[in-house]
Amino acid sequence: MRCGFIVTAMCENMLYFSSLGVGAASSGKLTFMVGGAEEEFTAAKELLSCMGANVVYCGQVGTGQAAKICNNMLLAIGMIGTSETMNLGIRLGLDPKLLAKILNMSSGRCWSSDTYNPVPGVMEGVPSANNYLGGFGTQLMAKDLGLAQSTATNTRTPVPLGSLAHQIYRMMCARGYASKDFSSVFQFLREEEGQ
Repeated sequence: MRCGFIVTAMCENMLYFSSLGVGAASSGKLTFMVGGAEEEFTAAKELLSCMGANVVYCGQVGTGQAAKICNNMLLAIGMIGTSETMNLGIRLGLDPKLLAKILNMSSGRCWSSDTYNPVPGVMEGVPSANNYLGGFGTQLMAKDLGLAQSTATNTRTPVPLGSLAHQIYRMMCARGYASKDFSSVFQFLREEEGQ
């Protein structure tokens, strides 16, 4: 079992998935998404509650994973959008800290802007403040987006933004970002424009 953005454990007929990252794992604030028999969930809930602030029963086996890939697809799309927005604002002459402050008090606020900002120097204690080391790796995000793409294809669900996000994270892996945190998409976009 790996403590990090996604913690997966198998216990008989139940699958547990968690999100929120290494910091949340360290502080016991993980969210567990659980699929399996409800009576087994009830039996395991107390143990999972020791490790996480939120333990959510999603339904039958497989629904915890479904929740995890949906969450991570939205997270990837949101991080790319935040990175593009911050990059545009910087190119227009806005101070990145000021822009983040404005976004976070306005309708553009999201987890990627207010809790895990991808721009170096905007926040302390996040991977962007540490050369994108730690956190949730780009390679893992690409893997989860691949799972989302596969299930979207199998269910004939259109996910054009998820597909673009998958392509971007796969390109990042091919260009040396695989072991960096997924928020390094900001750096990747800056390098793509010749910065």
